[in-house]
Amino acid sequence: MKHITIYFLIVISLLLAACKDKAAVKKLDIPINQKIDGLMKDAAAATDENKKAALYGEASELLIDKGDMRQAMLAARNGERANPTQKQCLASIAEVQISEGKINEAGLTLKDLLQRHPQYGRAHFIQGNLNASRNDFAGAIKSYDLAEKHKFTDVRLLLNHGNVSLRMKKTRDAAKSYARAIAAYPDVAEGYLGAGIAAQAEKKKADAKKNFEKFLELAPHASQAQRVRLWMKNL
Repeated sequence: MKHITIYFLIVISLLLAACKDKAAVKKLDIPINQKIDGLMKDAAAATDENKKAALYGEASELLIDKGDMRQAMLAARNGERANPTQKQCLASIAEVQISEGKINEAGLTLKDLLQRHPQYGRAHFIQGNLNASRNDFAGAIKSYDLAEKHKFTDVRLLLNHGNVSLRMKKTRDAAKSYARAIAAYPDVAEGYLGAGIAAQAEKKKADAKKNFEKFLELAPHASQAQRVRLWMKNL
């Protein structure tokens, strides 16, 4: 039963990590919204097609950060019409397709994107998410490593790397990923949740308790909070 519980939470954590921590995003809503509005206005007014596509692409990526997948897809499609090879637009389209469960469509979008832009780190990150959704965990890790190699920096990369490592039962690798996430993004609760799970799997009760306490401090009303409190009672 304990292994089933851990697996269940890992799956939830992996899905949550597809978007940035909601609490962290909420703090940035006003500046993000202002920037998105400005990009969308500039894109609509742009006469150069490449510039128009780039502006829509940047807006679509910010909309995904915000969690507004519908508007992200609309912006990305507008940019794609202006320039069918624009990398941010194609990446956003693939990311939204994965979130909608359109796995085959996302695979085709990513194949085109990576053929055109093989050194685009975000594309490798999204490919990693696609691989994970197909239970190709070794492929996911490989893609995440390529994303980092090509300078993609995002808390989701570290969280997803940790989550997939846990699903592969590589708890030490997972712990390293979560430790990096905590060091770089100390206000993102999911890093402490993952670190606690990894420590629990390694039977490091004190470390698990410390990380679970920090997770609850940052996200006391998260959907996993009650489960984490129960775990702490059983440590």
